[in-house]
Amino acid sequence: MNAIRYLLQLAIYAGIFNSGKVIFGLLRMHWRYFLFGRGRGLIKFLPLATPLKVHIDPASSCNFRCFFCPQVNPQSLKEAGFKFTSMSLEHYRGIIDGFKAFPDKVQELMVGNYGEPLLNPQVGEMIAYAKESGTVREVTLITNASLLKGERLEKLAKSGVDKVRISIEALSDEGYYETTKVHQSFEEIVSNLIAFKRSVRKYGKKTFIYVKIVDTGMTDEDRRKFFRTFVPIADAVAIENLVGITAKAREIIGSNPKGMTGVSLAKERRICPSPFYSLSIHSNGDVAVCCVDWHRKTTVGSVQQESIKSIWDGQALNAFRRNQVLKSWRGVDACKGCELVKHYPMYEDLDAHGNKLNALLEK
Repeated sequence: MNAIRYLLQLAIYAGIFNSGKVIFGLLRMHWRYFLFGRGRGLIKFLPLATPLKVHIDPASSCNFRCFFCPQVNPQSLKEAGFKFTSMSLEHYRGIIDGFKAFPDKVQELMVGNYGEPLLNPQVGEMIAYAKESGTVREVTLITNASLLKGERLEKLAKSGVDKVRISIEALSDEGYYETTKVHQSFEEIVSNLIAFKRSVRKYGKKTFIYVKIVDTGMTDEDRRKFFRTFVPIADAVAIENLVGITAKAREIIGSNPKGMTGVSLAKERRICPSPFYSLSIHSNGDVAVCCVDWHRKTTVGSVQQESIKSIWDGQALNAFRRNQVLKSWRGVDACKGCELVKHYPMYEDLDAHGNKLNALLEK
């Protein structure tokens, strides 16, 4: 019911002429998830011989310092062991080639995670290589769009990327500085998206463009401006709720947290579903269980030293999964204090299947 209420709220702010496109766009974006993917129930797919989702970080740095992201304090991240690096094209190709050892295609390759991927000038080539490899069903780029211009834009438009997820950080120049601590023109972001869409069409590609903004205290007029601006440009648009990853974000959320994309919060969840279907590969090749492991506590291997398949099938990851079942995420040191775990949708919930998971993990 919360998801339906969320869609209706988006439609109301979008207005009578745009509401249908907003709802239809989000349904287009997620239909495969519900008909063929985890939306049918994650437990039905376990155990997985091939991960459903893999994040790869081409660049771990970011050109923004958003207050709701740990990148707001890079020195603190360095002290915690976070490494600011860029991935070479050769290294990246080795990872994609490693996917060939899996019996099935990786369903979702997410290019970008901790940093801004377009800081790596070879992202277009990276995406094109993944598309041509035949090892991935869908490739998605995550970007703030500030660098989506010039040669980077053209390479990306040519690459055949399936989806681009654009994070809008504010709706004015002043708002951009307040959120990111960077002087960024809002109109330049809009112009970048228009130019990208034009180039995608020029090359005959079918890239799906998703534009979203995080609600950090938006007014009704802000919401209407967001939809007026981006519905004509994008295939899907949404206002997402804030996740309390930083102290400032938790302060804004207060005592009334909401699901990131409108889903109900699973506040009592015991088992994190992420280790059972996904991996996150840092720009230096370290492989983590979690996509928000900023302090590198869930590392289970490195593609510099072993294959991605051996890591997926290996003892370290299996032990991590077992601890999720036996101790719950709260009992795993690397997971304590996690804010994301309660945002996974109910379709991925594994709490009721502890005995089955134990049996599967023992095989």
